[in-house]
Amino acid sequence: MACVRRTYRGVTGARSWPTPVDMVAPGNYLAAMSTGGGQAFRPEDVARICQLLFTTAAEGLVVVDPEGAILMLNPRLSRMFGYEEGELLGQRVEVLLPDAMRSRHVQHRASYQQKPVQRSMGIGMDLRGRRKDGGVFPVEISLNHFVLDGQSYVMGLVTDITLRQRAEAELQRTNQELEDRVNQRTAQLQEAERSVREALEKERELHGLKSRFVAMASHEFRTPLSTIMSSVDLLARYTEAQGDDRVGKHVTRIRGKVREMTAMLNEFLSLERIEQGQVLCQPMEIDVVHLCIELIEELRALTKSGQTINYDHDGEERGVMLDRQMLSNVITNLVTNAVKYSPENKPISLRTSIIAGRLHITTTDEGMGIPEEDQQHLFERFFRGSNATTIQGTGLGLNLVKRYLELMQGSIGFTSVPGHTVFQVELPQHLRV
Repeated sequence: MACVRRTYRGVTGARSWPTPVDMVAPGNYLAAMSTGGGQAFRPEDVARICQLLFTTAAEGLVVVDPEGAILMLNPRLSRMFGYEEGELLGQRVEVLLPDAMRSRHVQHRASYQQKPVQRSMGIGMDLRGRRKDGGVFPVEISLNHFVLDGQSYVMGLVTDITLRQRAEAELQRTNQELEDRVNQRTAQLQEAERSVREALEKERELHGLKSRFVAMASHEFRTPLSTIMSSVDLLARYTEAQGDDRVGKHVTRIRGKVREMTAMLNEFLSLERIEQGQVLCQPMEIDVVHLCIELIEELRALTKSGQTINYDHDGEERGVMLDRQMLSNVITNLVTNAVKYSPENKPISLRTSIIAGRLHITTTDEGMGIPEEDQQHLFERFFRGSNATTIQGTGLGLNLVKRYLELMQGSIGFTSVPGHTVFQVELPQHLRV
């Protein structure tokens, strides 16, 4: 739409309205507009530029007089409101507003004319425009007051913000969905946390009950076991004096079972004390060779027919600084397992060495081995191998071994196939606590 000089007869009478070119005639244009070389545009260039800016602007531009009559508008405004070229000229600006807003706008326009200032409208407000077909859409409007030839005018810059509001609504919807999801997830996590706390509290109660039961049962069993062992010792002396080998075999069997029961009770009590933090390392000077020989002598009574326990120490150095009771329990448990899970007539090997400040302990047996699927669970509490269900045991021994080694800053590993199992223990030669 070309902006040309128009004459119309409206509410203010006949008037010749200047085009944008007239509005930038010499003396009216901004001489500060210049080329890249610093020279001012020629007046005719400025006029052309202003007309191009007016006709090609992306926003709607409209100029009204004090009575609200539309004197000039650009093509964008006509398209925005659905009017043909020139159709709005001379009409009141209120034609661009919804019916419910027209009377109030007349009052606002009159108030603005009394104190005209440049200002933005619509930011934070719910302003609406009305198309020719009656459709209503959201807008933002900026007002600029100017005076030409002693006459007051207002130019409005109108922006259709439909797409922006849709994007904002979509963003708000997305944010609300995210917030709802976060709230839902938070509620789920809180519920899960509550369930975990309740389960943990029940676990503590059960653990306390178990601890009290284990302590009570262990102490209660110790007394009759001690009585049985004392009676067996007296019976053994009597049968030795009588020379009755048949009774002696039964005495030996009873004594062995009492020792097994005592060992199991000791395992339960030891585990309980470790879990309650009641076990502390007490390092002392130990001759590892003497200790191993003493333990093997005690363990020979557990061997099956034809089994042998062979011990060897590599090197001259044999002194260590470790907790004697814990170290004894580790060696005893490993050798006992080798005896228990090996058949008759098979050797068990115990080897020790001290290398570069580390004590190495290795046990080797030719027993049933540990199934591959069981190996990752071997040091778990109460775990029994799938091929060892017929052999007596609590499933606590290796768990205790691992815990004792951790208390002494040591480690344990193993390799096992059917017919061959090796356990390897490593400890600091001198434990510092």
